[in-house]
Amino acid sequence: MPIQSFADLLAPISVDDFVRDYRGRAWLHTPAAADRVAGLFGWPELSRLLNMEIWNHQTLLLVQDTQPVPPQAYCRQRVDRSGQRQFVPDPQLVQQHLQRGASLVLNEIESMFPDIRAIIGAFTTGLGAKSSANAYISQQNHQAFDTHYDKTDVFALQVSGQKRWRIYSGQIEAPIIHARFAGMPKDQVQRLRGKVEREIVMKEGDLLYLPRGRFHDALATDGPSIHLSFAVSEPKGLDYLQLVMDEAVGDAKFREDLPLSEAELPAYFEMLAARLRDVARAAGTKERGKALRRSFVPPRPNFQIGPKTS
Repeated sequence: MPIQSFADLLAPISVDDFVRDYRGRAWLHTPAAADRVAGLFGWPELSRLLNMEIWNHQTLLLVQDTQPVPPQAYCRQRVDRSGQRQFVPDPQLVQQHLQRGASLVLNEIESMFPDIRAIIGAFTTGLGAKSSANAYISQQNHQAFDTHYDKTDVFALQVSGQKRWRIYSGQIEAPIIHARFAGMPKDQVQRLRGKVEREIVMKEGDLLYLPRGRFHDALATDGPSIHLSFAVSEPKGLDYLQLVMDEAVGDAKFREDLPLSEAELPAYFEMLAARLRDVARAAGTKERGKALRRSFVPPRPNFQIGPKTS
């Protein structure tokens, strides 16, 4: 597997150049040889994966021409071992929708492929970031998702076929997964996305980096396409604020009930703001903040089970 590190993924761009010129600010397309993704995740791997009885309507999705396909249209009900009913994909129904041009989305597949898990590890060591991998299987001339932006950085790796991406000039500043950034109306998207800045045809082995907030859309142009999308999230100022809030619990003033009189509230809030500033500036809080990036990614399981050998 040629991709063992963050530097391998970005090549020929260096990590330093990426951090200085692109990270969080600008999109990046790096063409590469197709052999760097050979055997990573193609049609044989896809078939084997789909035949594993692990899927439900939340982990396997279908999208038809920018509209999600209802689970009832491609799933059947099954009672699991705990007696709970759940929707599981029906192979024949899924195939019928794919023949009509639907796109297939498989969520969080990194746990099933060691080579994909290695790329996840590259984001951990290279950026101190959380990440997950989704597979997108698109049909020719059928667009899965309308113009949108993502709330995490996206690294798209083309592994089979080709896909044309349109990148727009518009970019929302540092969006996060929060209700404030949910459900942007279509007319607002049309207004904020700006003009098409570049059209890129992604070929096997190519990498496309899109900073969070950058408007884009994509379309398979030459037969079916498979690309892996890595959603990457680094620790943020809000994560430090959570540390500050945790430390503030130790101050009894923050645990007091608010004054009953509304007239007293402005001065009371000023007092709390000053104390919160002191907590944020405290040496102990800053020391915890220094470890944020190291502790941001939970450790992955690493079982070593078997008889001991001498």
